[in-house]
Amino acid sequence: MTSLAISGVRVWDGESEERSIEPLTIRIEGERITAIGSAPELRADAEVLSFDAATALPGLIDAHVHFCIDPGIRTPEAQDEVPFEERERAMEARALAMAQAGITTARDLGGGAWREIALRDRIAAGQIPGPRILCAGQPLTTMRGHCWFWGGEAVGEAEIRAVIARQVERRADWIKVMATGGITTKGTNPGDAQFEAAELRLAVAEAERHDRPVAAHCHGTEGIRRAAQAGVRTIEHCSFAGGEGFGSGLDPEVVRSIAQGGAWVSPTVNAGWKRFLDPEPRLAAFGARMSEVLQSLRSEGVGLIASTDAGIPNVAHDRLPEALAVFAALAKLSNRDALRSATSESARALGIEATTGALRPGLAADILVVDGDPLRDLAALQRPLLVVARGRRVPAAD
Repeated sequence: MTSLAISGVRVWDGESEERSIEPLTIRIEGERITAIGSAPELRADAEVLSFDAATALPGLIDAHVHFCIDPGIRTPEAQDEVPFEERERAMEARALAMAQAGITTARDLGGGAWREIALRDRIAAGQIPGPRILCAGQPLTTMRGHCWFWGGEAVGEAEIRAVIARQVERRADWIKVMATGGITTKGTNPGDAQFEAAELRLAVAEAERHDRPVAAHCHGTEGIRRAAQAGVRTIEHCSFAGGEGFGSGLDPEVVRSIAQGGAWVSPTVNAGWKRFLDPEPRLAAFGARMSEVLQSLRSEGVGLIASTDAGIPNVAHDRLPEALAVFAALAKLSNRDALRSATSESARALGIEATTGALRPGLAADILVVDGDPLRDLAALQRPLLVVARGRRVPAAD
């Protein structure tokens, strides 16, 4: 078993108010952290990597990505025109770029051919570098509903059960349900609910029968309400889309329903949302509405987890470190809370807190070392010095 010692770093464990006062050593045996401290013996018989003025923190978690989508291609039809082998290589490249950026865990929330599950397994076996991946497979949707082209269409109880069973058979970790229409699927409206409340309850119950949590794509207010009341584990986007656009349908009663049901919200704020902090009136109005949504959720105690929807047009897979500062500005998060949303809080939401999300002995050695102190300046996340994913050093970007 190989041993690695990361020495001379101030450690932020994913929870604490501050990083360690003194430089510490993190000892890694195989895939796991075995000790954190200042004793010289932690470096004995190990490969030692020494740093100065650096911070070690848990590897980041992006809770909503799509590995099979090329963000440079705008339509689903054009995505399918790319040769299969080229798509496979591109997915591997995206996984490597994410890991190099310090993203050591990602939840993939939809594809049509289970290629992301094969990618997950190759990374887990150590065949290629990349983040730990949780997969949802084909999203459950209505006939010609959002992302119908991925193969998850269902009408009625029997077909809903069949779609879920198919994802379980393919070893998906999560079940994804499209509770509302979406932006990228022609013929659907993000504000419209796609499933009846009883159908969502059935989907959640069936997923639970297979020991799978449910993530619900939700833009419109009624779809959010139904998903929350059905007992989904995470609500994706949670845009409160109304007649005047995203954020215009904010409903305090629905916010309370989310809080009471214990769902987490994954608001998919990507780096490009920085434009909504611009003083230009139209952009600023959108930013103000979404800021109100995020702050309303927080005020009721709803947990927010970092996510980017990477893969959709112009949203690259490796930009979560940049997006966190935008997320913090819109949701009025402290730097510590923004970091927790991408580490320990996200791990809890995804049910992997016993595996990753914090730096402590016994957990996976998912570690990001950055130049500076991200608790003081989130831009430090964009200066990675070392990334370790499950005990394996990730090759640095060129």
